[in-house]
Amino acid sequence: MKITLPPDARHYAISEASYLRARNPAAALRFQNDLKRLARDIGRFPEMGVPSPEMPVPGVRRFVMGSYVVDYEIRQDGIIILAIRHGRQRPPGLPPDPDFDFEA
Repeated sequence: MKITLPPDARHYAISEASYLRARNPAAALRFQNDLKRLARDIGRFPEMGVPSPEMPVPGVRRFVMGSYVVDYEIRQDGIIILAIRHGRQRPPGLPPDPDFDFEA
Protein backbone atom coordinates (compact mmCIF):
# COMPACT_ATOMS: atom_id res chain seq x y z
CA MET A 1 0.00 0.00 0.00
CA LYS A 2 1.23 3.51 -0.82
CA ILE A 3 2.17 5.64 2.22
CA THR A 4 1.89 9.43 1.91
CA LEU A 5 3.29 12.04 4.27
CA PRO A 6 1.61 15.44 3.77
CA PRO A 7 3.86 18.53 4.13
CA ASP A 8 3.07 19.14 7.84
CA ALA A 9 3.89 15.56 8.87
CA ARG A 10 6.99 15.51 6.64
CA HIS A 11 8.16 18.82 8.14
CA TYR A 12 7.70 17.48 11.69
CA ALA A 13 9.67 14.31 10.91
CA ILE A 14 12.54 16.27 9.36
CA SER A 15 12.59 18.85 12.16
CA GLU A 16 12.46 16.23 14.90
CA ALA A 17 15.26 14.19 13.33
CA SER A 18 17.39 17.35 13.04
CA TYR A 19 16.64 18.32 16.65
CA LEU A 20 17.55 14.86 17.90
CA ARG A 21 20.68 14.64 15.73
CA ALA A 22 22.05 17.84 17.32
CA ARG A 23 21.50 16.49 20.84
CA ASN A 24 21.66 12.73 20.60
CA PRO A 25 22.68 11.15 17.26
CA ALA A 26 21.69 7.66 18.45
CA ALA A 27 18.16 8.87 19.27
CA ALA A 28 17.92 10.51 15.84
CA LEU A 29 18.91 7.26 14.17
CA ARG A 30 16.34 5.32 16.23
CA PHE A 31 13.64 7.84 15.28
CA GLN A 32 14.47 7.55 11.57
CA ASN A 33 14.61 3.75 11.71
CA ASP A 34 11.31 3.65 13.62
CA LEU A 35 9.67 5.76 10.90
CA LYS A 36 10.98 3.45 8.18
CA ARG A 37 9.77 0.39 10.09
CA LEU A 38 6.37 2.03 10.66
CA ALA A 39 5.98 2.79 6.94
CA ARG A 40 6.83 -0.82 6.07
CA ASP A 41 4.56 -2.35 8.71
CA ILE A 42 1.60 0.00 8.24
CA GLY A 43 1.71 -0.75 4.51
CA ARG A 44 1.42 -4.47 5.25
CA PHE A 45 -0.98 -4.20 8.21
CA PRO A 46 -2.97 -0.96 7.76
CA GLU A 47 -5.30 -1.61 10.69
CA MET A 48 -2.52 -2.13 13.24
CA GLY A 49 -3.31 1.23 14.86
CA VAL A 50 -6.34 1.78 17.05
CA PRO A 51 -9.26 4.07 16.18
CA SER A 52 -8.64 7.57 17.48
CA PRO A 53 -11.92 9.02 18.78
CA GLU A 54 -10.33 12.31 19.90
CA MET A 55 -9.28 13.30 16.39
CA PRO A 56 -11.63 15.67 14.55
CA VAL A 57 -11.66 13.42 11.45
CA PRO A 58 -13.65 10.16 11.69
CA GLY A 59 -11.77 7.02 10.67
CA VAL A 60 -8.36 8.17 11.87
CA ARG A 61 -6.23 5.48 13.47
CA ARG A 62 -3.44 5.98 15.98
CA PHE A 63 -0.21 4.07 16.46
CA VAL A 64 2.24 4.63 19.31
CA MET A 65 5.85 4.40 18.16
CA GLY A 66 8.05 4.62 21.25
CA SER A 67 7.66 8.18 22.57
CA TYR A 68 5.83 9.29 19.42
CA VAL A 69 2.21 9.12 18.32
CA VAL A 70 1.29 8.70 14.66
CA ASP A 71 -2.22 9.46 13.40
CA TYR A 72 -3.13 8.08 9.98
CA GLU A 73 -6.07 7.41 7.72
CA ILE A 74 -6.63 4.41 5.46
CA ARG A 75 -7.97 5.45 2.05
CA GLN A 76 -8.72 3.61 -1.18
CA ASP A 77 -5.52 4.88 -2.79
CA GLY A 78 -3.24 4.28 0.21
CA ILE A 79 -2.45 5.47 3.71
CA ILE A 80 -2.07 9.12 4.66
CA ILE A 81 0.03 9.82 7.76
CA LEU A 82 -1.82 12.87 9.05
CA ALA A 83 0.35 13.76 12.03
CA ILE A 84 3.43 12.69 13.94
CA ARG A 85 4.02 14.16 17.38
CA HIS A 86 5.79 13.46 20.62
CA GLY A 87 3.44 11.82 23.14
CA ARG A 88 3.67 14.87 25.42
CA GLN A 89 2.35 17.20 22.73
CA ARG A 90 -1.36 18.01 22.34
CA PRO A 91 -3.09 16.23 19.44
CA PRO A 92 -3.52 18.45 16.37
CA GLY A 93 -6.82 20.22 15.96
CA LEU A 94 -7.86 20.00 19.60
CA PRO A 95 -8.41 23.20 21.54
CA PRO A 96 -6.70 23.65 24.92
CA ASP A 97 -8.65 22.28 27.86
CA PRO A 98 -10.41 25.29 29.48
CA ASP A 99 -10.22 23.61 32.91
CA PHE A 100 -6.45 23.16 32.71
CA ASP A 101 -4.76 24.84 35.66
CA PHE A 102 -1.32 26.19 34.76
CA GLU A 103 -0.53 26.73 38.44
CA ALA A 104 -1.10 23.17 39.62
